[in-house]
Amino acid sequence: MLWTRGVCETQGEEMAGLLEGHAKARKAAWAAAGCGLLAAAGLAVPSQRWKLDGNPAPSASQVHAARAQVGQRAAALGREKEKLAAASARLTSLETRAEVLTEQYDKTIVQEQQAAATYRRALTRLAAARHAEQVSRRQVASLAASEYETSGGFGTMTAMLGDANGPQAYLNQVSLGKLFADQRTDVLARHQADRVIATVFRDQARSSLTARQAAVRRAARLKAAVQAAVARQLAAVRETRALTARLASALASARTHAQSLAAERQAALAAEAAAQARSAAAGTAASAGPSSGQAPPAPVSGGTAGDIAANWALSQLGKPYQWGGAGPDTYDCSGLTMEAWARAGVRLLHYTGYQWEEGQHVPLGQLQRGDLLFYATDNSDPATIHHVGIYIGNGEMVDAPYTGADVRIDSIYQPGYPIGAVRP
Repeated sequence: MLWTRGVCETQGEEMAGLLEGHAKARKAAWAAAGCGLLAAAGLAVPSQRWKLDGNPAPSASQVHAARAQVGQRAAALGREKEKLAAASARLTSLETRAEVLTEQYDKTIVQEQQAAATYRRALTRLAAARHAEQVSRRQVASLAASEYETSGGFGTMTAMLGDANGPQAYLNQVSLGKLFADQRTDVLARHQADRVIATVFRDQARSSLTARQAAVRRAARLKAAVQAAVARQLAAVRETRALTARLASALASARTHAQSLAAERQAALAAEAAAQARSAAAGTAASAGPSSGQAPPAPVSGGTAGDIAANWALSQLGKPYQWGGAGPDTYDCSGLTMEAWARAGVRLLHYTGYQWEEGQHVPLGQLQRGDLLFYATDNSDPATIHHVGIYIGNGEMVDAPYTGADVRIDSIYQPGYPIGAVRP
């Protein structure tokens, strides 16, 4: 059965009210109670197509199948959200790397510009050194020609004897000439050294510029590759986001369909119970003698406590995980199981470690719907229990997995092998 013990009690109270008046009052009271019941269950008032077109009310298996579809779509949406989270994280990482590489690229460009400026200065310095050397050579050549023209055509003795000031003047002239010659040699040597140094500097600057230019090309290629990776990842994120939106829409449709079926079945069962109550009341009022032997109406039941807890947990599929959440819109793992068993009239504490001790431990081979499954980091140590889910049959459970995921259906082995199970 797919309704809770609280719903059954509400139905019982409403049926008692229906028996307290004439038929018209009972009909109005039942209509109001039916709307209140559906509102309390969080469902829209059903269309009651089963009344309008003569079709039977939805069966329990149909409702269960619709809710199973909700679970499957919720699980698919959960998986896609995990992919979206991973893809978004990778995109963020790539974007960060792209920013770093862009800054490195900018730095490399600046260094290349500095190297180019240094190379240009080296060329200017080399040109100046070569020009100075050429000027020095012309000056040396001019002095040499002048010396040749003044005394190069006479012998040494002739120059000495022909000097009006005598031999001493000649010796003075020789010393001064030697000094000039030495100075010319020093000037020429200095400019030659400047040219050599400028040439070395030019070569070093050219080598540095070539290296910087190669670094710029490498940085540009790397930046382009990362930017392309960012673009591809962004496209993947957008595609995954679009698929997530489609899955969310499909889940909403499935949830609406399941709620509608459940509401129709709820209303049909309530109407049937009301009819049985009216029939029983009429039989009691008409009976003045021995009992007619008519069997009392079958009670409206929500199944076992485990069924009530499991079915309620299924009704919470798709609601987001929140640390410390205990409904009605968000849950953590122990908050979901606590609220599920509260619907069956069993009080649990909001902590997996306490819930592990709040019931009978059962072997995994004897699981029943509603049993709690526990998971630990070390299956030999219950003190390491960190997660709990509620068994719904067929090796599956409903659980609130972790931050970023929604309440969903998982395999009981999805989080790992259970440390054990408890029946509250």
